[in-house]
Amino acid sequence: MPGIDEYKKIIGQHCFSEIIIWEENADRYFKNQDEMIKWIDQPSIVPFLKLVENADKENFRSEVLHRMIDKTKQPDETCFETFRRINVFAKKKQEISTC
Repeated sequence: MPGIDEYKKIIGQHCFSEIIIWEENADRYFKNQDEMIKWIDQPSIVPFLKLVENADKENFRSEVLHRMIDKTKQPDETCFETFRRINVFAKKKQEISTC
């Protein structure tokens, strides 16, 4: 995933009057693995399933669930997902000729 500096470089090449880019800590605790599985099923895995052949979708989903549970399950049965989000705000310039 591109970092903040990469986003600044890419967006800075375009005509915006204001650009704000920041990282957000969006870590998430799930009460149990079932709650996390629901989150994975909708919305997390959806864009990826579009790229997987129908015959492979269930195996793909099972592998994702297995790995996520393995990496996130805590001793108290909760699941902790480390998640960082990069937010971008870019305001279009009123006059393009000033770029």
